[in-house]
Amino acid sequence: MKTLKSNEGCLIVVTGKWFVILLIVAINQTLLLPSLQAASEKMEITDSGITTEVEKGLILEKGVFPNDLDVGTSQGIVSLSGSLNNILAKERAVKIAESIRGVLGVIDRTTVIPVSRPDEDIRKDVLTALLQDPATEHYQISVSVQGAIVTLTGAVGSNAEKQLAAQVAEGVRGVKDVVNGVMIDYLAKRTDSEITADIKDRIQWDIWIDGGGINPVVKNGNVILSGTVGSAISESQAFEDAWVNGVSSVDGNGLKINPEVRQIAQRKFEYTVKSDSEIKQAVQAALRLDPRVTVFFPEVTADDGSVILGGEVGNLKAKTAAGQDAMNILGVWRVDNLLKVRLKEWPSYAEMQRQLKAALAWDSLLDDSAIDVAVINRVAYLSGGVDSNFQKAEAQDAASRIKGVVEVRNHLKVEPDFFIGDYNWPYENSPPFSTSEVFGPQPCPSDLRIKKNIEHALFWSPFVHRNDITVNVDGGVATLTGTVGTWVGYEEADKDAHKGGATAVRNRLKVK
Repeated sequence: MKTLKSNEGCLIVVTGKWFVILLIVAINQTLLLPSLQAASEKMEITDSGITTEVEKGLILEKGVFPNDLDVGTSQGIVSLSGSLNNILAKERAVKIAESIRGVLGVIDRTTVIPVSRPDEDIRKDVLTALLQDPATEHYQISVSVQGAIVTLTGAVGSNAEKQLAAQVAEGVRGVKDVVNGVMIDYLAKRTDSEITADIKDRIQWDIWIDGGGINPVVKNGNVILSGTVGSAISESQAFEDAWVNGVSSVDGNGLKINPEVRQIAQRKFEYTVKSDSEIKQAVQAALRLDPRVTVFFPEVTADDGSVILGGEVGNLKAKTAAGQDAMNILGVWRVDNLLKVRLKEWPSYAEMQRQLKAALAWDSLLDDSAIDVAVINRVAYLSGGVDSNFQKAEAQDAASRIKGVVEVRNHLKVEPDFFIGDYNWPYENSPPFSTSEVFGPQPCPSDLRIKKNIEHALFWSPFVHRNDITVNVDGGVATLTGTVGTWVGYEEADKDAHKGGATAVRNRLKVK
């Protein structure tokens, strides 16, 4: 492979006879910046600015269909309306809106209009999906369906298990809504002080929480959260973090959002060096709360912020989930995932292949007709074509949940075959997106335009601070210097630089 530079400053990647011109994201002036002069002025958070950023986020995120959605913002509250064809897209649209700086809340008025399927077919597929998923196969859950609305009943041992069961059901093609009537039956009674301590630990170690101080008050297992966070996505994450073992309910109405709070208060904790023993304990606690991982007791070693995961798990999804759990801990800068997938009894290759085909067929995010699968020597091979990198990543995730698969070789082709990597959100199914998939070839922007575009994107991200990052652009190549508090900030800045139109990014940010 050889890289050339054209007269216009665009990079041309030469691979054999094929030439792919990377003409990336010079988003037009009306969408991003009215003028370079306006961009140089002090930016402010406005309702119109929030609306624009949410709409851009919906365009860039595959798996959501922005043409069918309307966005409005009033006093920082975003309203989403319109229709989508599956529940996961509906939930994803909300998370996209929450991830914009300045958003104080999201009102979701969207409706789901799925493909039409008989209720009994949906019920059978939901049951099969629950039985086939290694994490939910032993859950004692009953499923009923009426008018494409799925109702789950039964009992599980934690809120995380309850939410995972609903998530599996939501991913089945044809489901309009899920009524989660599953009860939580904790194995042991816990005191309010124990619950409070767990919540505080979980919140302070979560890299997705950008707040200065969250105060949980627990009474008879009922949690009330108060305090301030820096973004709507952090507010949602704090709510999820509060659901530790022993909790009966969580009230997060006392949480307030202040976009500047992270800069004011959170750094005191972020920039404090964590000991390896503290990091190890935090990772272990996160693994215990993950229903995909907790039954396997992975071994955890921490060395100067680098975490090594060892031992055995029963499926590939548990391995990848454990790695993500570790990366979501504040102070962790690297994870070596040495977990091995081991089973006492291995399914036949034919059975694994049958289950994978079924999983792709009922997946509401995929059109399985263009995906070919094969399982050889416990390795799942995916080939064919999909519409986006979102679908490519979703197919890989589906394969990782098949019992007996120890590796996935994803040869699915995406047109155009180029993507910008995105740091995984703390939610399932958050694959990379491709700006070129959306906008197509764009004129090469000037270095000054790229610099302003990047600074604009950094301003609207709740996980980085524009004043902490210096952006320089030369010949389309962006160089980022400065300091960020977590790897979320590092990856967000990298992503924003690509979104801004950089043909390459030299990310020299320091993570402290």
